[in-house]
Amino acid sequence: MYDAFAHAMSFPRSYGGSLDAFGDVLADVGTYQFGSDPATTGTVLAIADFATLIGIDSHTARVILHIFAKQAGLAALYGHRMLCLAESTAPDLGPVGGIDVHRGSVWDAEPDPPDPFHPGDLVEHILQVFVADPAGYLADLRAVLTDLLVPIGRWQILDPVLITDPKAVNDARANARNRPQTLSSDAGLWQVCIGIRGEGDHTQLGDRLVHAHHDAGLHLEGTFSRFYAAGTEELEHALNRYSELND
Repeated sequence: MYDAFAHAMSFPRSYGGSLDAFGDVLADVGTYQFGSDPATTGTVLAIADFATLIGIDSHTARVILHIFAKQAGLAALYGHRMLCLAESTAPDLGPVGGIDVHRGSVWDAEPDPPDPFHPGDLVEHILQVFVADPAGYLADLRAVLTDLLVPIGRWQILDPVLITDPKAVNDARANARNRPQTLSSDAGLWQVCIGIRGEGDHTQLGDRLVHAHHDAGLHLEGTFSRFYAAGTEELEHALNRYSELND
């Protein structure tokens, strides 16, 4: 176990291979002295098959979690967010650091099944973004879409629409507080619609669009999509808006 931690986290050669040493190294991580970067969002330690360690030595397994909780509390004083994800079939790990363990499961919801679309269909993605310069945002977005959508087919971006509903604006502004940079006071909430025709997987495309958006340094306040199947009345109505995609 100690060797696995040392290898995964690139512990220094002086690492002693004990619970005390594990705590000392995590303290250095939490205070940005080793293995962490204040420019990043934070540090996540993911431990697979934690139940194996519990079965071998339940005391050590629980102490490991307590140590992480203690050093994560110290890290918080430095503005360093640390999270430990432990995969385990054990039904009860008990409280850690005086707080009950938050339990979740990757099986709470089945993965979305494949959702293919074809050239006769239309996929529409609707983005909500807080920007002060919508024209500049669209220029950046087009660069993202070019890299992402050229292998799939054709697309069209409609003119952005300013959202004025007070509740929608307030909710989006609250979400934007999590941004690394402060939201500009003159930023407005805009809706941007993208129509796509080609061949691919609807589910995968949505995930890739979000990731590519963030990788380019752009920020989303919300996103959803619609699917218009070939030969339907809904597709005809949608193509009235996406005239460049109407063959």
